[in-house]
Amino acid sequence: MVNWRQTLYNGGIMKGLFIVFEGGEKVGKTTQLKRAKEYLEKLKFSVVLTHEPGGGDPDIRKKLLDKKEVLTPEEELDLFCHDRTLHVENVVKPALERNKVVLCDRFEPSTIAYQGYGRGIDIARIEKKSKKTRQNIWPNLILLLDADPRIMLTREEATSRFDAEKLDFHKRVRKGFIAQAAKDPIHWRILNAARSIETVWEEIKAHLDNYLNIKKDAK
Repeated sequence: MVNWRQTLYNGGIMKGLFIVFEGGEKVGKTTQLKRAKEYLEKLKFSVVLTHEPGGGDPDIRKKLLDKKEVLTPEEELDLFCHDRTLHVENVVKPALERNKVVLCDRFEPSTIAYQGYGRGIDIARIEKKSKKTRQNIWPNLILLLDADPRIMLTREEATSRFDAEKLDFHKRVRKGFIAQAAKDPIHWRILNAARSIETVWEEIKAHLDNYLNIKKDAK
């Protein structure tokens, strides 16, 4: 059995732990990621907090999220994959090799949910294209913050190209995340993000504790 501090990589083993937070728009990933980072650092873990898009090239993030930008689904996919190539090579992989915990806001599952289920690009093609970019590195744990987009998108006005999409698009994206989680219950955990920030955090912390085998008296 692979130890939690070892990430499968190209048929071998890489030290470190890769945890990805996924979900639709406005579900609170940023807030919960910051809490997770602070919590793990208090437990003496060395943590790297990163995100996609933009973890590889901040300019790509600006282009993808700019509401004034006009991109085809194929152009979106190419940009996400190029950013992921740089992100994995320069941030994720080096951190895992140094035995760090990498907390990432979105990864390949978002590309499948948004560009696959949302935009209609063939999912098998997305998986094949993205696999090359991530060098066979895959998250140890994926925390899906799930909520009805009709509830979450009313919290504030759209701030990105994806926020501004119609409700049907966000429903398809949500369906895409849930479908992926259903296929891989070993790595995925689904949380109801429509609850209070504190309630969601307590459940996230419980998942982290369980995965890392942290005893209550060690906190």
